[in-house]
Amino acid sequence: MAYSIRPLGHILRQQGELYVSTQKRSPSRTDILRFLAVEAKAPLPLATQLRQQLAWLIASGQVLAGEKLPPVRVVARHLGINRNTVRAAYQQLEADGLVTLRQGRGSMVLPEETRRSHQQASNVPTFTIGVLVPGLNPFYTPFLQGIEERVRDAPWLLLVCYTHDNPRLARRYLEQLIARQVDGLIVAAGLPEAEVFGRDLPPVVHVDEPEVSGNVILLDSECAGFLATQHLLEHGHRRIGLISGPLIWANVRACYLGYERALRAAGLQAEADCVVQVPTFTLEAGRQAARRLLDLPRPPTALFGAADVLAIGAMRAIEERGQRVPEDVAVVGYNDIDLAALVKPALTTVAAPSYEMGVAAMSMLLDLLAGRPVKQRRVMLPTRLMVRQSCGCAES
Repeated sequence: MAYSIRPLGHILRQQGELYVSTQKRSPSRTDILRFLAVEAKAPLPLATQLRQQLAWLIASGQVLAGEKLPPVRVVARHLGINRNTVRAAYQQLEADGLVTLRQGRGSMVLPEETRRSHQQASNVPTFTIGVLVPGLNPFYTPFLQGIEERVRDAPWLLLVCYTHDNPRLARRYLEQLIARQVDGLIVAAGLPEAEVFGRDLPPVVHVDEPEVSGNVILLDSECAGFLATQHLLEHGHRRIGLISGPLIWANVRACYLGYERALRAAGLQAEADCVVQVPTFTLEAGRQAARRLLDLPRPPTALFGAADVLAIGAMRAIEERGQRVPEDVAVVGYNDIDLAALVKPALTTVAAPSYEMGVAAMSMLLDLLAGRPVKQRRVMLPTRLMVRQSCGCAES
């Protein structure tokens, strides 16, 4: 399996990909040498060049916890440099909390859970910004465009990492971005707060993480869940199915709380069999979840997909059963991706300002990088109902 960090001058114009192996077994110490090279004429000192390359190999999993770096004399001979230069690089890695140096026992990589991630002390910016997003969900396309357009005329390079809702992969990317000495981070990948705060990191802005106490841009997902459910209730539906991501995710649970609040306001209760959690936000996940709901002895008369891709997948399942949207089953989504207006019938949804979220996150990060005071550390962006036909209304 391979994964990539994608530098983007423009989100729509890919400028290349750097693939890093994630094989479970790291190369031998001899193999590590083939990754190492230094340049005497480069502006960075030789020890710094070597330290950065080794830090990257550790962050990438090429050298695993408990393994040793090649002996100083071997690296020095391979690169044609002084042994003291290699020792200086190894000592910096120890100061960074990546390795431990023991006389006569070599340089051993520390376990990931005890490893400290530090930026090398330097007043020279790298003009790179790391962005962690869950995946290629179309919701994040305008979000990334908002980030990129906010810095289009500035010298920043974006390193965008797709974590595929995998916490371990998200942590690995975080380590790699730190090893690359990014100047700042935008994290929209659901990393636990403990993974980020309390560490020697560059400025960080979180996105769509309600439980984070630091700098964060939020969507009013509870309002979205309330608006979607309330609208279906206004159509006379009393048994409304919810297709949602895992409710242990704080941003997903916020949407559920809005759904629950709308039902309670109508004198109803959320019924456990009407709520289906899916592990991924895909059309197929929405389709399978809808099939489960429609197979109930008393199936819902309306479905709320807590993401447009889930709602559109649900519409497919309804059609496969020979039923019609909205005549037999009404459907409402959340996000307002481009596809929502193109499906037939057009999807009624709650619009989330994804592009504005990217602009706001980048603006906040730029203030932090410039040392300017952040006026509001928690920014809540509003959501609004977009009425089309899938709910039973005429489009407005």
